[in-house]
Amino acid sequence: MEKKLIAIISYDGSKFFGIQKQPYKKTIQGEIEKALNSLNINTNIEYAGRTDRGVHALNQVISFSIPNFWDIDKLHKILNKKLSPHIYIKKIKQTSFDFHPRFNAKKRSYRYIISPKFSPFTANYITFYNRPININLLKNALKVFEGKHDFEYFCKTGSEVKNYIREIYHTNLFFYKGVYVFKIVGNGFLRSQIRIMIDFLIKINENQLTIKDLILQLNKEKLFYKHLAPPQGLYLERIWY
Repeated sequence: MEKKLIAIISYDGSKFFGIQKQPYKKTIQGEIEKALNSLNINTNIEYAGRTDRGVHALNQVISFSIPNFWDIDKLHKILNKKLSPHIYIKKIKQTSFDFHPRFNAKKRSYRYIISPKFSPFTANYITFYNRPININLLKNALKVFEGKHDFEYFCKTGSEVKNYIREIYHTNLFFYKGVYVFKIVGNGFLRSQIRIMIDFLIKINENQLTIKDLILQLNKEKLFYKHLAPPQGLYLERIWY
């Protein structure tokens, strides 16, 4: 007999090639499954949201099955020792077998952090950008993304999805303790969608693009620009169920 667990984890994405397991590459999914396998627990990890190489998570949600005889608290402690220091299981508990961290999620939030000052100690965790940021301009631009839209022109080419419609519930941009923090909350996100959105906003900040250009691209009337902001400033912040 087995039981299914749900876990909330955080990780330093700079040490991995993303969350999704890949042959011959160090990934979050691969490391957790390897730790479980070392305990003779052969299971597949399900996760709430895919994060690419270099992208971090504060509260990623995963689920997996284990044999019934395992004590959950004991397993929690053993896994954290094996996964330390770059992956940390914050909480773990039993859940129903029909739970799926991705398909049951109601909304997700991401944050993107930019610093006007470079430091080698934060280079893997904050995107360095040495130009003034027009907060009011970019807050207005962010508002354009709110609502339900077809984000085909704001996702990575080759994304294997049938539906590009996503809804953005809330956006914000603020300056806090020397860094600029972008926050975006939605029901779901396409591959690299946040990084493409942020890079478009930076081009608006530099007057290379306008809010009108953003509206036209969001409405799929014209494709102006589709590049990825650096991964290190991006954090999967929270997931709601």
